[in-house]
Amino acid sequence: MNSKPFSLLVAAVFAGGLLTGFAVPRLVASWGAGPGELVIVSGVEDGEGGARQALIDLWNETHPERPARIHLIAGSADVQHDAMVRFAKGEEEVEADILNLDVTAVAEFAEFGYIAGWPSHQVPRQLLSTLLEKPRESCFHDGRLWALPFNTDAGVLFAHRDGLGQPTVYTWEQIAARGSNLPDPSGNPAAAYAGQLDDYEGLTVNALEALWAVETEKTGSVADTPLGVSADPAIWSEAVARLYGRNGPGRVVDPASTTYQENETTAAFLEKRIVFMRNWPVAYRTLVETTDQQAAVTASSIGMTPLPGPTVLGGQNLAVVAGSAHADDARELIEFLASEPSQRLLMQVGGFAAATSATYDRTEIKATHPYAATVRAAVESSRQRLPTPFYPRFSEEVRALVAEIRADGKVPSDLEKRLQAAAEGRLSPR
Repeated sequence: MNSKPFSLLVAAVFAGGLLTGFAVPRLVASWGAGPGELVIVSGVEDGEGGARQALIDLWNETHPERPARIHLIAGSADVQHDAMVRFAKGEEEVEADILNLDVTAVAEFAEFGYIAGWPSHQVPRQLLSTLLEKPRESCFHDGRLWALPFNTDAGVLFAHRDGLGQPTVYTWEQIAARGSNLPDPSGNPAAAYAGQLDDYEGLTVNALEALWAVETEKTGSVADTPLGVSADPAIWSEAVARLYGRNGPGRVVDPASTTYQENETTAAFLEKRIVFMRNWPVAYRTLVETTDQQAAVTASSIGMTPLPGPTVLGGQNLAVVAGSAHADDARELIEFLASEPSQRLLMQVGGFAAATSATYDRTEIKATHPYAATVRAAVESSRQRLPTPFYPRFSEEVRALVAEIRADGKVPSDLEKRLQAAAEGRLSPR
């Protein structure tokens, strides 16, 4: 992207914040704190246009005495989680002040003393009131504020519109039925649908969404249980069959999706090997702005709709590392990044889902993101993964159960006990 137009866009976004009376003057003023670089440890940005770095550049221009930089770590969500633990413990050469955590990690990092919460007298209540409910809830643990959103997220369904019309929602039956009306197996599309079934957090997310969808279809809603998911064997059996396409006609699920993470699913969709894909909203910008013009699709040829069932709340939350020498400055930087002008730029330029409610009503957002209302609705109706300090263990057990049910065709009789043990951080009773 040309740097001059991009910088002008950044300036325009924040000028708009000033004109609407948001507290940007406080955010860009000089507070006169002591010197020291603020280091944010984050996974590699998955949006377009370097929007996160643009915000850091703006902070640095207005706070030269307290510059910030992003220290990037690569890898899957699971790899990044383990790296975040090391940074929090001070086991890396780089001293981190802020961690850009997956929303599922807030409870864990708070419980084990890896991050510092907001002092009660510094809680940014006005800013919190601007956030959508689900992202706001993900920042709390045991009634205390530990983080603020860098961006939020929620799963959505993408569809190639060719021959499908323009429905506003698809049922799983409609998706599965498409698998029986595909051309010769040697051509494209090769399957109706793909999600993310590689053995990482993405499989857990897809499994939870399948479980919630099946439960909703059977009972009309998802019950609030201590484990956040049903332990009904019939629901698990049908959900796993759905994940791998065993309960539909023809070629429902792309068999290659057992190796797919988000990027591989997007590539399959771009190449029209699948008709539908489950992914995050940020994939929209990748699809229509890819540099590979032979593979790119036009915005009018694809649609974004809700998933056929509840979606997982995703996103990343920014938290201050416990013991940081720049804790107050770090909190002020986090508040800047979570503000509505910052969220607007992240969505407008990077395609991220904004955590602030007002962003979705902005004219410029509606112009650059035609599915803004769909994204907002997905976030508002999303469900959190189990907020346990032992979430990585719980996620691992969910994937293990899925693998066993897929392989054996039977649901283990101790499924609920194993999930409960994992949620409490205990070893499986196997």
